[in-house]
Amino acid sequence: MSYLFLSFIPAAWIAYVIHAIFFAGVIGLVVGGFASKIPFISAYVNIVKAVAGILFVIGLFLEGYNFASQEWIAESQRYQEQVRLAEEKSKEVNTQIQTVYRDKVKIVKEQEIIIKEKIKEVEKIIDAKCEVTPESIQILNQAAKTPVKEEKK
Repeated sequence: MSYLFLSFIPAAWIAYVIHAIFFAGVIGLVVGGFASKIPFISAYVNIVKAVAGILFVIGLFLEGYNFASQEWIAESQRYQEQVRLAEEKSKEVNTQIQTVYRDKVKIVKEQEIIIKEKIKEVEKIIDAKCEVTPESIQILNQAAKTPVKEEKK
């Protein structure tokens, strides 16, 4: 139970007070009905019934509010648990994604190094007229390919 203005009082005490108000209203209405037959109390019966009626209505409202707030708190806790589980799953998936990403970056870097070495070798073959040799085209095509991760056997 979360009563902001009564946050310094334990929740169980608040529930007991709500029950007490409700039962005081019920008991006051019952006693007011029987007290009208007692001569020296009958003058005050209308006051007792009015106060008991007000206590009954307030107690009934508070009982409903208390029940509804407990339901909302329970539902909130269920959602918090679901969020906690989703966060744990997302952390696991994120680590897997990071691992796959690192592997892909590593493969691309390795491929880049290989292509640079091939360019250095073919550089000597390219003649002074700056004609593109078939080896250069082949290296360019290899560089444009998406590197594929070799499967471990």
